[in-house]
Formats: sequence, structure tokens, C-alpha cells
Amino acid sequence: MIDYHLHSNFSADSTSSIDDILSMAGNLSIIITDHYEAVDGEESFKFDVEVYKREMRKRNLPIGVEFGWDGKGKIDIDLKEFDFVILSNHKRYDEKDRQKVYEKYLLDLYTFVKKIDDFHVLGHLDFPRRFSDGFEPFSKKLYPIIEDVLRLVLEKGKTIEVNTAGIFRYGEPNPSIDILKLFKKLGGKYVTIGSDAHKVEHVGRGIEKVYEILEEVGIKYLMVYENGWKISSKNI
Repeated sequence: MIDYHLHSNFSADSTSSIDDILSMAGNLSIIITDHYEAVDGEESFKFDVEVYKREMRKRNLPIGVEFGWDGKGKIDIDLKEFDFVILSNHKRYDEKDRQKVYEKYLLDLYTFVKKIDDFHVLGHLDFPRRFSDGFEPFSKKLYPIIEDVLRLVLEKGKTIEVNTAGIFRYGEPNPSIDILKLFKKLGGKYVTIGSDAHKVEHVGRGIEKVYEILEEVGIKYLMVYENGWKISSKNI
């Protein structure tokens, strides 16, 4: 099994050491993907890339990153230096109407996917649902925009991750099962899986459940890293 979304103490919001993550992972195939945010006026979610790469190489780990952008900040990192790049939108929006927040999130996400080429997967699509009162799902009225985002991801030869974090808040991963079904309908054949663990005890959390969901949805393949990227069904 795989867990390709993990945060160590190279991320400002995690205190987990790389070695503790490795110990907890056991036989899981993992990639640590610490936050690097290119956000206007914000420097706290960045790390020294050379030090980071050195620490991963010392442990024979692929070099991963979760790259966030706000559409304004200077992109001061060469994403080609990484083996695995998750592209994410972590922006917070001031709108009181949750569906309006979701719409703005999706429109920004579409722009980010269009402008940035050097990524492998789109991270936790429907992310703002995690912070919604009652975990309000994305309205079906927004699905044409979601479809546009997914089509663009696929046209660029990329894919999406299935992030387990939502399971422990409202019983569904990010993205939701309905969005995963849409992804498959549009031709999506493979994904990656990640726990988004910011605490050591959450490493691998929910991974088995996502395997069950993928079987239910009919997605049969994973993108796995084994001295390079491969598409594999052996882990499902």
C-alpha cells in the first residue's frame, strides 16, 4: 500500500521527524510531501530545498513536495527538482456563502492547473469542504466547473490524489465519491493515495478504506514510485 501525502517538521504545521514517520510507516511505500507555499506576503510555509533534498536522499526517499500558490506570490522554487509534486489550493475565502467559497476555490484551481505544468497530481480536490459548517458538499451546480478542472488535469497528462483526511471528518475522502465517479467517467484511470498526515500517528490512516472506495468506483490503477513512475494494479 502507498501513502504519498505526508508532512514532516519541514512543514510549518507539523512536528513529525522524518525518522518517526518512517518508523510508523512500516511496510507502507511513502513519499513525504512538505508544504512549500508561494503566497504573496507569506514566507512561513517554505523550506530550504537543498537541505530538504539532502535529508530525503540520505534515507533513500523520493523527493516530494506539496506546492501551494495563491495566484500572486512569486514562484521561487524549481518544481522540476522534485520526484513528486502535489499541486494544491489552500487559499481561504471571505465569502459567507459556502457554495460561493467553493466556486471561487474551483475557479482559482482551474487557473493554477492551467498555468503550472510541473506537477504530478492535483491535491485534495474539494478541500474547502473540510472547513465548512456541517461539511456541506459541493453543489451539483458546481460540477461543470469541477468537470473543467478534471478535464484540464487529464489533458495535461496528470492525475488526482485521493486524500483520506475527509474520511475522519465526514466519512468521505477528498475528493468525494461522486467526484471520483466523474473523474472515472471523464477517462481517469489511475490516482495516488495520501493520508495528509501532519502527526506521526496519522501516517497511513484511512488508506485501506480508500482502496475499498476505489474498487467501488471502478478505478483499478495507482501511480506508484519505484525508481521512477509506473502505473500499477498490483496494490489494489
